[in-house]
Amino acid sequence: MAMTQADDRLVQGEVRYVEYGDDAVAYLSARDPRMADAIARIGHVWRVRDDELFQAVVHSIVGQQISTRAQATVWARMRDGLGTVDAAHVAAASVEELQAFGMTYGKAGYIRDFALRVQDGSFDIAAVERMGDDEAIEALASLRGVGRWTAEMILTFCLNRPDVFAFDDLAIQRGLRMLYHHRKITRKLFERYRRRFSPYCSVASLYLWEVAGGALPELRDLAQKTRPARKAGEKNGGAARKTVRKGDSAPRKVGGTGTGTTHVTTFETGVIGNLTLASDGERISHCWFEHDRNWDADVAEAYVRKDDLPVFDIARRWLRGYFAGERPDPGELPLGLVGTPFRMVVWEQLLQIPYGRTVTYGELAERVESQTGRRTSARAVGGAVGHNPICVIVPCHRVVGSGGSLMGFAGGVEVKARLLALEGAKMG
Repeated sequence: MAMTQADDRLVQGEVRYVEYGDDAVAYLSARDPRMADAIARIGHVWRVRDDELFQAVVHSIVGQQISTRAQATVWARMRDGLGTVDAAHVAAASVEELQAFGMTYGKAGYIRDFALRVQDGSFDIAAVERMGDDEAIEALASLRGVGRWTAEMILTFCLNRPDVFAFDDLAIQRGLRMLYHHRKITRKLFERYRRRFSPYCSVASLYLWEVAGGALPELRDLAQKTRPARKAGEKNGGAARKTVRKGDSAPRKVGGTGTGTTHVTTFETGVIGNLTLASDGERISHCWFEHDRNWDADVAEAYVRKDDLPVFDIARRWLRGYFAGERPDPGELPLGLVGTPFRMVVWEQLLQIPYGRTVTYGELAERVESQTGRRTSARAVGGAVGHNPICVIVPCHRVVGSGGSLMGFAGGVEVKARLLALEGAKMG
């Protein structure tokens, strides 16, 4: 495609950027006046791309459910430890050696399995580069640990495919809502925009991500808010209005889409009583114990029971495996963790604690301090652990007091002891 005048920046040192040219800009501008205005005001979008497909897949798996900063740290450790992140070096490492770079056991297993398949030829990585978009996405999504959205991002940021449009990307949906003043992006509406932007959907996505990130500050996200149904005989205002305010303050995915409603379902563990799961329709936002001290009955009035959500089916399979003694990886689940920056760092560190292992609050504080570069107390970490919204899956039960003592726990100390016993963790 015809390139822009900024071509000389596309390759600088070891950094390469997603490429698009004047033909894409002209096409999108002619097709849509609002997109034309966004393009003119934002200018050329520089997004770093991956050069090598194997590394792009590994890098994507590493980055699931953690911050970009944590991803960069793990990636740097891998490069330093392996020398080269390629199929031969990864396949030669054990799962435990890969996990030691700072990723979960599940991710390490996925990455090594991918490397072995490339090595033995059962996954033809060179063929993927020659495939059409749909076939390439299907091939990549067949890998353990790689879903459709991850495959679509690999096509965009590694293979530089110009016409990828990811429905499951929350930021793209947010950008569409903001630029076109929608309250909700349905699949039908999304496909309408796909037809409008094609064959340059990837380029349109670059600008929608910029819009979602605040590049046009006058635009607002009009996403629907939770609005619980009134109880019979209840008038406008009063208790119903109070419930809406409380419900709106409850943690939820930033820029989350879904229905705007918080749905709940119950899972019977057979070990520690029932768990209550909550979701916006796309991601798991909460998991509470049966007698959870963090449960807010007033806020719960705004929740809508819906047992048949696909995301709940995924979570149930994960939980059934866990309580059957398997070691499912939290990275397999679409989690919607939302909190302060400090809490997010702590929760990311919780996800790194291996199955069947424990760390003390002091040790966890040291890990957080190492990641942030700021002095961190065990007390501060304990506060963040205590506010973990997704129990069991984000394993706050693996954090113990000095000497292995079982400290306070949202589900109670007895529940904490049962979870650790289930995992075979050594205590005391």
